[in-house]
Amino acid sequence: MQSASGKARRAGAELAYSVQGNGTETVLLIQGLGARAADWGPALPRALAERFRVVLFDNRGTGSSDKPREAWTLDDMTLDALAVLDAVGAERAHVIGVSMGGMIAQLVALDHAARIERLVLLSTNAGGRSAVHPGPEMLSVFQPPRGTPPEQIMRHALELIGAPGWAASHPSEVEELVRLSLEQPTPKYAFSAQLQALLASDRSERVRDIAQPTLVVHGDADRLIPVQNGRLLAERIPGARLEILDGIGHMAMWEAPGKLCRVVLDFLE
Repeated sequence: MQSASGKARRAGAELAYSVQGNGTETVLLIQGLGARAADWGPALPRALAERFRVVLFDNRGTGSSDKPREAWTLDDMTLDALAVLDAVGAERAHVIGVSMGGMIAQLVALDHAARIERLVLLSTNAGGRSAVHPGPEMLSVFQPPRGTPPEQIMRHALELIGAPGWAASHPSEVEELVRLSLEQPTPKYAFSAQLQALLASDRSERVRDIAQPTLVVHGDADRLIPVQNGRLLAERIPGARLEILDGIGHMAMWEAPGKLCRVVLDFLE
């Protein structure tokens, strides 16, 4: 199986990407708020790479990509994703986005429809007033107490983001995610810039115009982006298929990798 890495450049920022597999069709994976490409975990990229060319990249502000100090928008991050596709020579791709990455994927489908084949929206929402927000207990994920050590912030976030009890029963997965967060930390200013970008984007009515075949996947135990958001997306996107994962929180690629791989591969094929 072939693999490669490189950097795309757009608007003064370099975006680090990697490529796995050598299929004739391309799959682009877009990560969520503050997360690195490595946070997809091993299972989904590996399964996809058996049949597709899989492109992963670090959003601006994360991982090995540049971390500009100025503010940016979700539209900027959408153009970043397209710059990565250009860098690997992909005119079209299947696009899979999780959380904030799903919001970026929606904008790819809406504003750059010619670049996308099929769309997978994982644990995400359409923004705007119709979005169902998390409960107050999730506030500490976005605003941890000042002075809290980064490792403690990540462990606490995983306890809340995963389904209840998942973190305690999966210590090896938690340790790997903590390791990744400490190895390539996302600066607070970059996390804030991404957060402000996603909060300012309202696609709640526009998603009705998404024309590509779409799969919406959501865990029914997602406390960060409650499952009602997935149901709303599936209702508004014409012909969208909805897959609810029982007992799964916000991180299906870590909590239920086998099930997620089967659902996604079935849809893409």
